[in-house]
Amino acid sequence: MNVLLVDDYRLTTDLLADVACSMGHSVTTAYSGAEALAAANGEWTFDLILLDIALPDINGHELCVRLRASEKYASRRIVSLSADAELCERFNMSCFDDSLLKPLSLSEFECVLSKPIEP
Repeated sequence: MNVLLVDDYRLTTDLLADVACSMGHSVTTAYSGAEALAAANGEWTFDLILLDIALPDINGHELCVRLRASEKYASRRIVSLSADAELCERFNMSCFDDSLLKPLSLSEFECVLSKPIEP
């Protein structure tokens, strides 16, 4: 599975990328909304995007809405990541397929990665 991990906290992003790679996934990392948009608009199409809500340049909700507006990501799986449950309550999170609260457990993360891709 092609996975895009987006989080401004590099340690978290790199650790999650290592776990996903060890499970056999192809992983691209982005540390800002601008980097995520560039990656998403590149030649790859991601099967799963894990998207932090509190990014420094654009919030994850707005980024998700932008991705969903494109034909390329209208039906791809996008999962929100946040360490702040109250932050998620400020937005209509219906654009996301699922949400994860940080800190993540390894089993929770592996479960998201193991979910089959729907055609």
